[in-house]
Amino acid sequence: MRFKIILVNAGIVLLVALLSYVLLSSSLRSVVADPAERKQDAERALRAANAQLALDAFRHERWIEKNVNTDSVRSVFSLGTLEARQQAALSEMNRLRAAAQADAEFERMVPSLVALLDEQGVVVSRDGSDLLRGEKLGEAYPALAESLKSGRAGSAVWINRQRQEQLFASFAPVRGENGATLGAVVVGTPLNDERLSRTSELTSGSALLFGRAADSVIEIVADSGNTGSDTLAATKNSAVVAAAKSARTSKNVVNVDGVQGSRYFSAAALDGYGATDAVLLAAVPASRVGNVSELLWPILAVGGLGLILVVAGGVLLGNYISQPVSELEDGLLAIINGNSDLRFQLEHEELGGLVFRINSLLNAMMGVPEDTTDEQGRPSTAPSGRDFQEALAVDEGSVSDNADPAVVAALAGESADQYYKRLYGEYIAAKRKLGDPVDHITERAFLERIQGSEREMAQKHGRPVRYQIQLRGNTVVLVAIAMPG
Repeated sequence: MRFKIILVNAGIVLLVALLSYVLLSSSLRSVVADPAERKQDAERALRAANAQLALDAFRHERWIEKNVNTDSVRSVFSLGTLEARQQAALSEMNRLRAAAQADAEFERMVPSLVALLDEQGVVVSRDGSDLLRGEKLGEAYPALAESLKSGRAGSAVWINRQRQEQLFASFAPVRGENGATLGAVVVGTPLNDERLSRTSELTSGSALLFGRAADSVIEIVADSGNTGSDTLAATKNSAVVAAAKSARTSKNVVNVDGVQGSRYFSAAALDGYGATDAVLLAAVPASRVGNVSELLWPILAVGGLGLILVVAGGVLLGNYISQPVSELEDGLLAIINGNSDLRFQLEHEELGGLVFRINSLLNAMMGVPEDTTDEQGRPSTAPSGRDFQEALAVDEGSVSDNADPAVVAALAGESADQYYKRLYGEYIAAKRKLGDPVDHITERAFLERIQGSEREMAQKHGRPVRYQIQLRGNTVVLVAIAMPG
């Protein structure tokens, strides 16, 4: 029996667990690995990152315009000697760098370059050192020269391996009192992994890569740190290179067809930094989760736990049923072999009724009367109203005229309600005094029996009667007393 219980329940648990795993697996795969949705995720991540970088450039330009058109910065250009201008410029650039470090606009983007240039694009001085003095940055970076010429702020990507520059540069002209352009201030923030990591955290959290699109390769300059080696390797695929070149020329977001490595890619030209060969890439995993099986393994684990519980429950349930059945089988075998006095003393919630009937059947077959008493020897069945009626004893000795006149007068003077109520109370009190059970004697049954007896006595003796309660030994007796006619 144990094996059958375990086998059936284990099969049910195993079937439910496997069906749940298969159905959820097929449903989740279409949700977590929807190609169209994943491509849209990559495109959204790219647009958000591009917009964030463009917003950084705009904020930096406004900050520079606000902080450089002051008397202290203009006064640098009024000094007579180059050395004096350079020392004054060094002091002003250090001040601007300290102001940028304390400003929320440059959170996690501490400037690595703050430089003052003259109207020809030549560096007067930079912050922190005398490096770059005399450098013609206007010739090296056309966007800066255009800003000096037009008098408008701008931003550009500066990547120069010789000067070891890799910056997001923002610049704004310094104007004199008459509005003429005196020079410009450049603020450069690092173009590195930390910058892209910040951008990713502020936008989608997806992997970002910053590169320069050449003819047949993408030179990766920085990434957000959550890319992985397979993602970096995938940027060398022809499909990714072609998408980057297309995005650079079309200025649109281009989605890369198919999964590259383990991710979907989108590419776009960098916004907000003028004409540049830089491209921004976003990469999202082909599936929202690494492995659907890893997501669903708790179902199989719960199924395994269910099998363990089924085995334990089957053993307990089998013992609960098989042990009393085994006792019954052994007892019946003993009775068949001649032990006719054997009776089963088995208390069991499910089999107790069967055991009682087997004992009754054995008693009937063996001619043994049933024992209807409880453990204290009292009847095991409750007394009934019939028992009460059969035990009602009536003494007719006082129906004649020899009854005490005072008793007759007292009985005759009571109203019927008072008489019957008193008689019932005295009868119950007498029965309790003897220790007899009275719970089965209701007032209604008592009155019906008394009134029926009174009618019988009246017909028999030709006179109405009433009763008195008397206790004689261990018996309660109703004494019939004739009433005046």
